[in-house]
Amino acid sequence: MPTPGAASGWRIVLLTVAPAVAHDFTLALRAQGHEVVGLVVPAGVRGLRPPDLERWAELGRLFEAAPPSLDVLLLGERAHLTPRLAALRPDLLLCFFFPWRLPPEALALPRLGAVNVHPSLLPRYRGPCPLGWALREDARELGLTFHRMDASFDTGPVLARGTFPVRDEDTEEVVFERLMLASRRLLPQVVERVARGDPGERQVEADATFAPFFEVAYRDIDWRDSARAVHLKVRACRFAGWREGGEDARARLQGRWLRVRRTRAWRGEDLHAAPGTLLARQGDELLVQCGDAPLWVVSHTPEEP
Repeated sequence: MPTPGAASGWRIVLLTVAPAVAHDFTLALRAQGHEVVGLVVPAGVRGLRPPDLERWAELGRLFEAAPPSLDVLLLGERAHLTPRLAALRPDLLLCFFFPWRLPPEALALPRLGAVNVHPSLLPRYRGPCPLGWALREDARELGLTFHRMDASFDTGPVLARGTFPVRDEDTEEVVFERLMLASRRLLPQVVERVARGDPGERQVEADATFAPFFEVAYRDIDWRDSARAVHLKVRACRFAGWREGGEDARARLQGRWLRVRRTRAWRGEDLHAAPGTLLARQGDELLVQCGDAPLWVVSHTPEEP
């Protein structure tokens, strides 16, 4: 049943590369009485991991039971975006983890406008790598912002903000699930403000910071750095969204390169060895000496030539 008092009957198009967004937002919007008439996914998106592929299968089952009016559009060229959106006659566009800039003619299509979800507390960390930079800078709390879209990336008026904690041991799957929980919690408030025609609050430009893609050289680990610095680098790289190369940090150990996906702190007594020394093995885990202390390399694979 639709949520009491909620606006209903909108034709909504979701734009995302994240299966969880498509799945969870479709269910949430239907529960509020809206019709999700389209899902737009850009073709050739790299970096989908096995859990994501499982969610796409789950999403496929959801769409099998969906009304025949829902279209799933896999677009290979940005030039096709506006005409395909126009054919769907959307009342609202809703973007979350969508890498393309929407041109002005696409933004002008829906009568209720276009809303984006950005994983930071805007205006901080505008740009393509907000989670990566927050974790690189050792944030203990992460944020997200629903905002109206305009001609520039991440600059439109704010409709809702939320935060959630992040701990050292949190994997990318844990962080993403908390992000989704926070976004689902804020979605009804955003729908209500859009229904009222609320323009949102302007962002304070003086507070804006930019979160570009990481420089490629950043991913290389120097074992002379502190164990904390290496841990932050490894974790941040998992959220970086590289333009080229792999998304993982990498390190040279015992004469070969490794892609390093996850690390955890050493809790034992102080050990003393040259940085980069392999101190111990525990199954697949490697204990490596850093500049000030050892660090466990929990998940790793050989670096491809």
